[in-house]
Amino acid sequence: QSYKMLNSGEGGFFLTDDGPMAAKVAVYAGAYEGLSEKHIAVPPKEVFGDLPTQLPNYSLRMSALAAAVVRPQIPTIEERVEKYNARYYMIEQRLNKHPLIEVPPQNPKVRICGDSIQFNLQRVTDEQVQKFLAECKSRGLPCELFGAATNARNFVNWKFSPAEESLPRTAQMLSRAIDIRLPLTWEDSDFLTLCQVVEESLASVMA
Repeated sequence: QSYKMLNSGEGGFFLTDDGPMAAKVAVYAGAYEGLSEKHIAVPPKEVFGDLPTQLPNYSLRMSALAAAVVRPQIPTIEERVEKYNARYYMIEQRLNKHPLIEVPPQNPKVRICGDSIQFNLQRVTDEQVQKFLAECKSRGLPCELFGAATNARNFVNWKFSPAEESLPRTAQMLSRAIDIRLPLTWEDSDFLTLCQVVEESLASVMA
């Protein structure tokens, strides 16, 4: 996928004049969280309806061409992991110093690949969370909230595997869980700016 450690782009095509079938194929292929709107040849939004929450996302986007693009990148994995993780742990250390941010510790038995970072906002209201997201976006830093109504990682959207209980503690945790991508192509200085944007956005919200 485009934002992952190995990047082969995303593509492929499916030819049909059946609108509902085209919508299902787009969802199965990974058109979650409104990403279907980025396709240039899909049915209207109303045809999709509730399909993104009813169908699982299989991310079926691999092809022989994509594999050919990925293979030369495989020998660079160790170099990429080292670069990702150096940046990740720098950000983790800095953000954990903020009184309103908790970056959950990584399992010491696991070697991560820090191509994104997740943290929990502490002692804030729902309204303040939304303002924080808006402040970050206005500064050019898109952030995702795991508990957002459209987030594919929010269990309430898993209608293909519904929870048997309401899971209020999980819902509360997701309502404060923030996700930020850490693009490999950025410069090291860009990640210092990322930290500054997070800190300034929180400061603006709490002022």
